[in-house]
Amino acid sequence: MQIGKTARFFESMAKLEETSIEPGFASHALARLGEVPPFLRSLLVADGTVTMALEAYFDEVIRISTTGQEPVKLVAAIPVLNMQSGDDCYFRQVDLIGETSGTCYASATSILNKKAIGDRLFEQLVDEHIGIGVILRNSARGSFREVLNVARGGLATEFDVHRTYRVSLNGAPVILITEEFPMSVYQSGVGF
Repeated sequence: MQIGKTARFFESMAKLEETSIEPGFASHALARLGEVPPFLRSLLVADGTVTMALEAYFDEVIRISTTGQEPVKLVAAIPVLNMQSGDDCYFRQVDLIGETSGTCYASATSILNKKAIGDRLFEQLVDEHIGIGVILRNSARGSFREVLNVARGGLATEFDVHRTYRVSLNGAPVILITEEFPMSVYQSGVGF
C-alpha cells in the first residue's frame, strides 16, 4: 500500500467508534451505501468467514494472496483495539482470489495487537497462505467478531465498499480487519 493510503487507513482505524452493528439494524447501517448487490449486502454485515461464503456463491476455491505484512509502530491510538500511539502492531494485507477465474473478490487489511495474542496463535495468523477467519475458526474457539463499520469507498484499495470488524479473544479486542469489495464483481455474477 502506498504511504499516503497507509496513513489514511490508520487514521480511519483511529476514528472507529465502539458501536457495532447489532441484529435488527443491518438495513439501517447499509442504507447509506445506496444500491449494493444482495449477496454483497450480506457479506458486509456477516460475522462469519467471508472466504467460505465466496466459495459457495461463486463456486470456486478462494486462495489467499498475501500482498504485504510487517510490524508497524502506531502513530495514533486505536481505541477499539485498546492500543496507544507508539504501540507495536502487525499490519497484514491479503487479496482473496478465485483459483479458477483469477478474480479478486475482496482485499483485507488487518491490524493485529500482537501483545494481546499468544505467540503460537500469532504465528498461525500471519501464515501467508491462510485467511485469518479460518485460523480463528480452527484455533481460537472463544473468538467473537463484531462489525463496527460499513461504508462506501476503499481505504487501502480503490474498491467500492468496505466493512471493518473487530475480533476479540477471551473478551479482549485483538484484531481489526477491513475487507474491501469491488462492486462490479458482485453485479456481474463472475463465476457463474
